[in-house]
Amino acid sequence: MLYARVSLYYLRYNLPRPIKICLIRPSIVVPASNAITIFTPPLGLAYIAGSLRSAKFEVQMIDAVGESLDTRHPSNNDCFIYGLSQEQTIDGIDPNTDIIGIALGFSFEWPTCRDLMNAVRTRFPKALLIGGGEHITAVPTQSLEDSAIDIGVLGEGEETAVEIAIAVSENRLNPEEISGIVFRNELGQIHINERRPRKRDLDDIALPAWDLMPIENYLERGYGFGVNRGRSMPMMASRGCPYQCTFCSNPSMWTTRWIARDPDLLLDEMQLYQEKYNIENFDFYDLTAIVKKSWIVDFCKKIEERNMTFTWQLPSGTRSEAIDNEVASLLYKSGCRNMSYSPESGSVGVLERIKKKISLDSVIRSIDASFINHMNIKTNIIFGFPGETLKEIFESYRFIIRMAIAGAYDISIWAFSPYPGSELFNNISTTGKLKMDDAYYDSLRSYADPSKTVSYSVHISDKLLKILRFIGTALFYVASWSRRPNRPFKIIWNLMNGKQESRAELGLYNLLRHNRLAKIFTKLRKS
Repeated sequence: MLYARVSLYYLRYNLPRPIKICLIRPSIVVPASNAITIFTPPLGLAYIAGSLRSAKFEVQMIDAVGESLDTRHPSNNDCFIYGLSQEQTIDGIDPNTDIIGIALGFSFEWPTCRDLMNAVRTRFPKALLIGGGEHITAVPTQSLEDSAIDIGVLGEGEETAVEIAIAVSENRLNPEEISGIVFRNELGQIHINERRPRKRDLDDIALPAWDLMPIENYLERGYGFGVNRGRSMPMMASRGCPYQCTFCSNPSMWTTRWIARDPDLLLDEMQLYQEKYNIENFDFYDLTAIVKKSWIVDFCKKIEERNMTFTWQLPSGTRSEAIDNEVASLLYKSGCRNMSYSPESGSVGVLERIKKKISLDSVIRSIDASFINHMNIKTNIIFGFPGETLKEIFESYRFIIRMAIAGAYDISIWAFSPYPGSELFNNISTTGKLKMDDAYYDSLRSYADPSKTVSYSVHISDKLLKILRFIGTALFYVASWSRRPNRPFKIIWNLMNGKQESRAELGLYNLLRHNRLAKIFTKLRKS
């Protein structure tokens, strides 16, 4: 009652009132067969929290994954939910919360996140419920139709979140006046407002509020997006990607404008984390970190000038054009150890259709330069694009062997999935061949569970696509290990010594760890 009276007082005199905001990172859904369960601190939500706190708002964060990293709950379709249960997550919300924000990273997690949103609405019927992330940005109308959220934030969320919070605190929230959101009006109609312009200066954004979440739980285990190289902190040096690949949702989420941070200010932040959290490694979550050669050269040289010591990785992929022998040498000297290249296909015809503007020979030269300079390279290929033929798959096989011979350490061969927000998703949706139900979201997990593989090429069946993925992976490692026969022995040595240098070693380590846990669980059940 006291809280209600205080709110009425501020409303009567049109004064800003103190409000409470709770931001939630839901638990994650992982296929039971997945060998590599990646637990990553929620960088995007940490940025939102930092921006809200910088604007003087009281912020609570519930990282349902980080607060219970060692807990998993059975889910449907041979999956586990890692982290807090739905009930535990909701129980953690402050009863007096005014705004509840729920972040959704990937579309395959939508059913679980949607159910959490609906359950939160039941428990907190008067709170303003907001959702954000790539999925809501990609399919804003359906997101509101399927869930109980009041507002969906589109694209970058820092400025939008602060504007909403200010409007609520001043009792003048009018969704029609806020750029970059989707909302339902009083008549129940869904409106999508004009997108908010991109931030031009990323260094103006408040630093992530890591102290509001259990970051130490990740750090002490070495969890992150890349290979375990010790206490790892996520970083973002740039946003956006200048390319327009038809399978990627980046244009709808971040647009095609690539913006990089000031190298000195970026290194100031990294130095802060080293001093505060004893960080040994940094994982860069950039969509395309290396676009301008001048930027990456400047960044690497400044690390040496500052005498900073750490390792860093580019696990989400980067372009190869800017990475020649000079850049690769600087990368290694500065501490970079792992990079991912994503040529996506070895067929010129496929590359043209998906608007992947790369030169295959340039990729090979870049891999060769990186290998000579002791970099550990992982490569990513996609099979099953619409219209892809067996002939084009075989062209990719030849390129896969070339990458292995050039020195790449690892490969992941994914099955194409029409991801919401991408050009190919929109094209397939218009044909009526795609129904956005829970079965569709379940199929997006084929990255981790080959049994979920669905082919969108009329020339290749689901079963054949699974086989083609396996053959491509086998060809890569046969070629790689034939050219460098010491590699499998090095993998065994590293595993025996608890060391990881490649994604293959990370996967094998997790697989062995899970098997040991399974044996322990079996013994406990028998006892």
